[in-house]
Amino acid sequence: MKRKRKQIFITLFLLLILSFLLFLNNTLWHEKDIRIYNISIITRGRNSESLMIMRQGIEQAASEMNVNVSFVTLSEDNSIDEQKELIEREIKNKADAIIISPADYEKMAEPIENARKKIPIILFDSTIKSEHAQPSISCDNYKLGSSLGEELIKNGDMNKNILIIKNNLECSSVKERYNGFMSVMNRTDNKCTFWDFSEDKQTTYYNQAKSLLENNNIDVVVTFDAGLLENVSQAKKDVMGINKEKASIEIYGTGSTSKILSFLEDKVISATAIQNEFNVGYLSIKSAVYKINKKDMPNNIISSTVINTKNMYSEENQRLLFPFVR
Repeated sequence: MKRKRKQIFITLFLLLILSFLLFLNNTLWHEKDIRIYNISIITRGRNSESLMIMRQGIEQAASEMNVNVSFVTLSEDNSIDEQKELIEREIKNKADAIIISPADYEKMAEPIENARKKIPIILFDSTIKSEHAQPSISCDNYKLGSSLGEELIKNGDMNKNILIIKNNLECSSVKERYNGFMSVMNRTDNKCTFWDFSEDKQTTYYNQAKSLLENNNIDVVVTFDAGLLENVSQAKKDVMGINKEKASIEIYGTGSTSKILSFLEDKVISATAIQNEFNVGYLSIKSAVYKINKKDMPNNIISSTVINTKNMYSEENQRLLFPFVR
């Protein structure tokens, strides 16, 4: 009897070992079948807080889709030459796909078209001039700009002196936001004047903004770049500390950095228009993986909205501004 029990025990033990070996073998083969994708993201600016939420979306998608991400920022904002060099470098480094925000609508068209012949290219935020359909992840920037214009009208700005900062219009997203905004202003009696900040490194954007506010009769300032919005807002905050009349100047723009939200909370900024940056990052990675596998990406709409002091703490807008905060 004891001998029989011993034989049963040995048999069960051997079966257990065999099952474990089969499980281990299947697991190892399964891991071999999992493809790791190497995807490079090239921005159109330096590393900044404005990229933070988008990067959260990128990292979330990368963890779900077995992607190694190389996040490449520029040493100088909107440098066309640097973007061209980085595209070639990432291709040589065997990237499976490149996700890029083109610095210039026209000048980046040829290098991106040439790169697309070698590996999949996904555009985010902005696009390029091309006869071919371009995979691009962004909100409707024209609508975003027009929504910002409607916000001005809602606040009673129908016959004011409005100064519009036109920097970076060579970038398609900024240009489209500008066009959308102007489509609304053309229906009003507002007097619009236009300004370009100098790229002279001796005079910072902040100093130019401060001088602009101090020396001009302005009711409203509008910009379509998050970095410029931060500088104009800081300049207004400092100027109105000396000249209280300048506190009445309204500021509108785009972006959702912590500085912008702080200025909005303090009523230095009247409103800011934003897109769902988390989804831009997430869907950029998803689209790249689809393209690598020669699949068609389903149509996905990136939402946008206007944030003001009254609605910034709504549950919906809090999820948009802080996607990982619960």
